[in-house]
Amino acid sequence: MRPIRPIRPLLLLLAPVLALVGCGPDDDSPTVDVDPAPLAGTYAVTSRFEVPATVAAPGPLGDALRLVHGLATDPGTALLDFAEEAGVPAVSELRLVLPDALESELTGWMSDHLESAAVDGVSPHDRIVELDDAIRSVLLRWELSSTLVLPAGAAGTHAPVSLAFDSPAGPVTIPLDATAPVTAGAGVTATVSWPDGAGGAAAAAVGEHAMGIPFGRYALRGLDAILLARYGEEDVRALLAGAVSCEALAASVAGRCVGFLCVGHEEELRDVCEGGLDAAAGRIEEEILGLDFQAIRFEQGAATAVGAAPPSAEGAATEASALDDGRWTATIDLGQGEEAATATFIAVRTGSAP
Repeated sequence: MRPIRPIRPLLLLLAPVLALVGCGPDDDSPTVDVDPAPLAGTYAVTSRFEVPATVAAPGPLGDALRLVHGLATDPGTALLDFAEEAGVPAVSELRLVLPDALESELTGWMSDHLESAAVDGVSPHDRIVELDDAIRSVLLRWELSSTLVLPAGAAGTHAPVSLAFDSPAGPVTIPLDATAPVTAGAGVTATVSWPDGAGGAAAAAVGEHAMGIPFGRYALRGLDAILLARYGEEDVRALLAGAVSCEALAASVAGRCVGFLCVGHEEELRDVCEGGLDAAAGRIEEEILGLDFQAIRFEQGAATAVGAAPPSAEGAATEASALDDGRWTATIDLGQGEEAATATFIAVRTGSAP
């Protein structure tokens, strides 16, 4: 029988080898802290805004939304109210000559016709609902294209360039006029950092700034472009005229009766319809034109800085080629004070720091 050799000397010999095996790539290496660096360069930024309807409800934006929504929910009453507010003489004439039994039914009969009649296979009411949806989309969901310029070692600027609005045929882009009273953001600073160390993803942070845009004029241009592309109509009034045949409405309502009493007065009914449509279109456009975003305030922006790398022993830092998955903490002054808005953004580097 052979003697058993002690294993301690063998373990002592193997210890260095075992130590090397245990130091493989799966070991947790300590994170190397990297100081934040200034983010520099020129970036084309696209920001997507969504304004909650509850936020828009009070003030000028809510007023604009309610006008067409009234036409969509109770078209007969809204049409008569618009005509009366505009001072259409036929409204007073009808109220003077119609018995109460007929007058009380008038707006209901107007709504019945608008909901049941068909122009090119679509009821006037359905077309008004589509207009309501288009206006809500334009006013509550839109994109802002802008240029963010970040000089090396100095504060930069953030200037609006264009607005884009959704449509079934694709986004409708409206460039901002060079002479428009647009306020660019100034004193903009930004940094890039590596929260998980030099080998981790780079994070960009953009500091607080604000810009002002006469939003309404561009929103109305966007709406007109959408109506032209989708319906072949150049503006709100043209769409309403194409959807609502005032002659057909007047003939339909004039023939309604309660017992032996019939409405008649077809000419006055046509005037009420035409005047109401004129007034409705005018008011809708006026309310939209009056929208002025006195301040879009970007409290802060956070994004992934694509391609950014910290300085290394081999060379200088690598600048970010793009900003991705960005989110603005933002507010918009809708005319009754600042309200929170949901805003996301992406950016592509288009040039070096000035």
